[in-house]
Amino acid sequence: MIHFAIVGCGGMAKWHAEQLQKIEEAKVVALCDVRPEQTAEFKQKYFKDAVEYADLPALLKNPPAKLDAVVLVTPHTQHYAESKSALEAGLHVLVEKPMVTNVEHAYDLWKTVNKTGKHLGITFQAPYTPEYQAIARLRDAGQMGTPQIISGWLAQGWKTATAGTWRQDPAKSGGGQMYDSGAHVFNGIMWIMNSPVIEVACFYDRCDTPVDINGVAIMKFANGAMGSVSIGGNSPGWDVSITLQTDQMVIKTGPHGGFLEMTKGGKKFYPRVEQDDHPAAGTPHLNFVRTILGKEKLIAPVRYGVLLSALMDALYESAEKQSPVKVKPVPDAL
Repeated sequence: MIHFAIVGCGGMAKWHAEQLQKIEEAKVVALCDVRPEQTAEFKQKYFKDAVEYADLPALLKNPPAKLDAVVLVTPHTQHYAESKSALEAGLHVLVEKPMVTNVEHAYDLWKTVNKTGKHLGITFQAPYTPEYQAIARLRDAGQMGTPQIISGWLAQGWKTATAGTWRQDPAKSGGGQMYDSGAHVFNGIMWIMNSPVIEVACFYDRCDTPVDINGVAIMKFANGAMGSVSIGGNSPGWDVSITLQTDQMVIKTGPHGGFLEMTKGGKKFYPRVEQDDHPAAGTPHLNFVRTILGKEKLIAPVRYGVLLSALMDALYESAEKQSPVKVKPVPDAL
């Protein structure tokens, strides 16, 4: 049995709670939030036996008798300090995306993971889906062909939906729509490509807010492929897609999986992909628990946090300088 604490009992924590409740080998024994009334309400709804704490330092100072891991569902810029302190306290960490909002912090967490021997997983959703696993099998078996061009698209009413929240406060979010919902698109692309981005160009529009709302990025990968991403946060509707062109086929999916279309030899086909019949299959939570138990390897480990942070740092720098920027090289050891 893996004993968890959930840190941050806001809206997104509900999804984490529901996923953990489905896993027989997982038990939530502690809850943290700076708003005591929210912690109490969350406890009553999901985990009636959990111990309540005001924040993570209070939890680490006086943890429950059994505690193995924490799930961090807090504002983006808090992830680094919280992840590092939990790892150094001997706990495994499952953290909401983005892992951190600064590449130096990302490298430090990578070193901390190696030093402590604890696991750090990121709750990107796409890599856990059957669609992305099917793409990875083709890629790793050399059956996908040589990647040439990849594009991502995301449009949603993010500006309106997040108005007045911490997501539009740069001090807490580290960025706007590109770093929030956009992180799923960028990570999905990087997970499919399995190659670091080495150079970027980026433009964004804040749309009269403190953070980026609409953004466009152009990317060059280490494997020679090129990519583009359009992130729209001021849209009247929702639309997402990722399209990959190789020298042998075209593959279409979404940043959260959900569909898979392939074109080869002029014909379209839709591979049948199925998830394991376990009720929590296809979630970062189940993979994380199984990894701690020694049954699997992490699907979205710290490597993808480093790759995303290096990319995002370069994208924002490019937008500020209004010129292309080289991405900080990612060590081969990752």
